[in-house]
Amino acid sequence: MKLASPQPLERADVFQIPQERPEVLVAGAGPVGLMAALALAEQGVQVQIIDQEKRPAARSYALALHPQSLRLLDEVGLADELLERAHRIERLAFYEGMERRAELDFSALPAEFPFVAVLPQQILEGTLESALKRRGVPVLWNHRLAELHLGGGGAAALVERHGPAGAEDGFDVRPEFLVGADGHRSIVRHALQASYVEMAPAELFAVFELIADGPPEGEARVVFSGDKTGVLWPLGGRRYRWSLQVDEWEGFEEPRFKSRLYPEVGDEPFPYLVRDKLSELTLKLAPWFEADLGEIVWSMAVRFERRLAGRFGHGKAWLAGDAAHLTSPVGAQSMNVGIREAYDLARRLGFILREDYPPDLLESYDATHRHEWRQLLGARGKPEPGPSTDSWVRKHAARILPCVPGSGDDLILLLRQLGLALPVDHHHSD
Repeated sequence: MKLASPQPLERADVFQIPQERPEVLVAGAGPVGLMAALALAEQGVQVQIIDQEKRPAARSYALALHPQSLRLLDEVGLADELLERAHRIERLAFYEGMERRAELDFSALPAEFPFVAVLPQQILEGTLESALKRRGVPVLWNHRLAELHLGGGGAAALVERHGPAGAEDGFDVRPEFLVGADGHRSIVRHALQASYVEMAPAELFAVFELIADGPPEGEARVVFSGDKTGVLWPLGGRRYRWSLQVDEWEGFEEPRFKSRLYPEVGDEPFPYLVRDKLSELTLKLAPWFEADLGEIVWSMAVRFERRLAGRFGHGKAWLAGDAAHLTSPVGAQSMNVGIREAYDLARRLGFILREDYPPDLLESYDATHRHEWRQLLGARGKPEPGPSTDSWVRKHAARILPCVPGSGDDLILLLRQLGLALPVDHHHSD
């Protein structure tokens, strides 16, 4: 996909659907793309949103909403509805072996929502999609961004509708702007010719959702064991989710990589293997977890990369969420910071399209969010301890940063509870 002047996208085998030209096309209908589309619609911007999947995620990894994400969801009128179905976490504790080493208190934040809200990603996506429908913006599922040409001051896209046999028909779209929230294999990022640099080696996690009589349900726990990390999220109602770092896929039927639809776990013999694997991993990483294991609802192994796009956009096309960055799953940072990016980008596009702000308003979007991600991914250095910082926290400062479920000002305040500060960057640009 070359960065070239927009060209006609006429094809004999593609049925051209006449339509009103959208001002913004959003590629990707995960939480980030849905948030971008909703924030645009709230400003009266004509928006179209597409996703190549058949429907929203049935099972998905992300599940924790940071306080700042809740504030933004409140801005679009959805926080109360989501919180009715969410489980609230007010503390996060750090463990090494049997020892409780440090803790974070979300209730101490001067925030409108001083807690982390845990709920399945499909509920978040369904709520966002319903809000879009109420504003007359349906998600076009089974629609893939097949071609994209940028340059010459415009964007030209071919959108294909897919059925069981493949592409069935399609249409041209020439939006004023394009938002790429199309995940780690982003077609929009590819068209921008933006690099996707590996910032650190990929990490493998074994993920188990289970029913058990476990630790207090208002507290999440991060575990460090040697060079391995894990996190336990209470989901409410005796349900928990363990994510435990592993060296390899040994002990699983086959590698199962992150996708929008999680594979089901069969009845025989995999669940017994899964139960043994969970017991083995918790004994090693979290010996304090002595819960009587009930039903294992589902399990899988997931590979998480840590990458950062060379730029978050240019001209008419801009990136948000996993299309621009990937990170460790422990602190739920990628989706939550992505939601904030989506809201910020939508506001900037609204100012340009509705209030005649200059397009260079978007250049600072790139600078601001790439700067933040270079901090989160450790490219700016590790968090800086103070004179009274606990020795364990001081030793593990770099590992703690991606484990904190917070972003923006909240992240600064949460790190301060541990006696840490984000590294000072005297050169804001890259």
